[in-house]
Amino acid sequence: MKLGKHIFGVGVMTGISRIFGFIRDMLIARFLGAGRLSDIFFAAFKLPNLFRDLLGEGALSAIFIPMYTDIDKDKGFAENVFSWLMVILLGLTIIFEIAMPLVVWALTPGFSAEPGKMQLTVLIARIMFFYVIFICGAAFLSAVLNAHSRFLLAAFMPVMLNLMLIGALAGSLWYGNQYIIYIIAATVVLSGIIQFFTLWWRIRRKNFGLRLIVPHWNGQIKSLFKRFCVSLVGSGFYQITIIIGTLVASWQSGAVSWLYYSDRMIQLPFAIIGLAVGTVLISSISKALTDKNMRSVYIQQNSSIRRSMMLIIPCMVGLFVLAEPIIRILFQHGAWTPESTRAVALAIKIQCLVLPAMLISQIYSKTLYASQDVNTPVKTSMVSLGVASVIYLALFPFIGYLSIPVGVVVSGYVKNYLLGRVCRKRELIKTDKKTFVSMAVFGVVAGILGGILYMVDISNIWVLGGAMAVFAVLYLPTAFIIDRRIIK
Repeated sequence: MKLGKHIFGVGVMTGISRIFGFIRDMLIARFLGAGRLSDIFFAAFKLPNLFRDLLGEGALSAIFIPMYTDIDKDKGFAENVFSWLMVILLGLTIIFEIAMPLVVWALTPGFSAEPGKMQLTVLIARIMFFYVIFICGAAFLSAVLNAHSRFLLAAFMPVMLNLMLIGALAGSLWYGNQYIIYIIAATVVLSGIIQFFTLWWRIRRKNFGLRLIVPHWNGQIKSLFKRFCVSLVGSGFYQITIIIGTLVASWQSGAVSWLYYSDRMIQLPFAIIGLAVGTVLISSISKALTDKNMRSVYIQQNSSIRRSMMLIIPCMVGLFVLAEPIIRILFQHGAWTPESTRAVALAIKIQCLVLPAMLISQIYSKTLYASQDVNTPVKTSMVSLGVASVIYLALFPFIGYLSIPVGVVVSGYVKNYLLGRVCRKRELIKTDKKTFVSMAVFGVVAGILGGILYMVDISNIWVLGGAMAVFAVLYLPTAFIIDRRIIK
């Protein structure tokens, strides 16, 4: 497998998706602002995203790919897992549609203080929860494609959601804003249907297609679900951390939206770089571990660390320096206020500090999953949840919504340390001294250029784009040349 080529391809597709995602968010900010309607939409959208991460892109795919690779990509095994997943998703949808008022109240108790806000959130959440069936199924189909080293279409699929939401929001210029939140919710569901059937069609065309069968219980499924349940606890703790953050933030008006937009900014570089590395690495390392080729594992890990840190460190510096002008220029239009700009920018400046830890943790955790160790990520997630929750609750009375990004940063580095310690102890990873030297150089170069960038007056989007372009033109060749010399 050509690791660099696949990482680059997935990163490009993810980048395209995130660009359209920002256009979508700019339109949402313009039409919904950062208040009542945006709080309702983002709170309701957290539920399907949570289950997508848990049942699709998170625990299940991390368990499925190593097992699927280990048994020579048996089609019957994949079809059985796929069928069980569909049955489970249908059952969950029925349960949550019935219990949605209680679920929404548990997630956003602060919404009850504003008349009608809780009731509308329940209705929108009920509409969008049907998205769970299709997007979780699509995420599993993406995992199958990834296991066969076909990454690009799966990485491109999130563009469907963003393009369709952009169309729905742009259409509000003609049909007005009265029904906009209902149209957005219905569009989310429709995009999930399109993603699901597009991926299913692609798999069937490649002659390793899947079909729904009557699911049956056997030793392989029992082993997968046993590992999945353990891994689900770990992924669940991460999602619980997000839920607790939403719950705490719901007591401050506008905070749910502020934190959504700040997290979107942080997730942009992480998705393009970190998730791309993780998506490709788990497939390639699984094969190397199956072949007991540890030298290949170490080479892939060090190469991934250097390449990804070369990119993530300047992103961290850029977000810290340019947070306020980026938010002001991109979002401060229509219903968006200067107060929201300042609030989001401050959260970004804090939360961007966790990016290096998130990226390295991604490599550690994918290595552990590839070795079919699901217990360690669970334990570290438990500790991380505890640390984050204590910080959220302890600091919220003093610094309000900023307790959430502070908790994210501290718990992120705690988790990174714990995962790394286990990987090194088991000799699952060996980081070269040259890799550490390269990372230090990246930090110095990015820091110097960031200091220069701080002195530039960013007054409009052209100045912002020019400043970022100059930063990239100066940083990337310098960092690349120095890194090549260090490796040699």
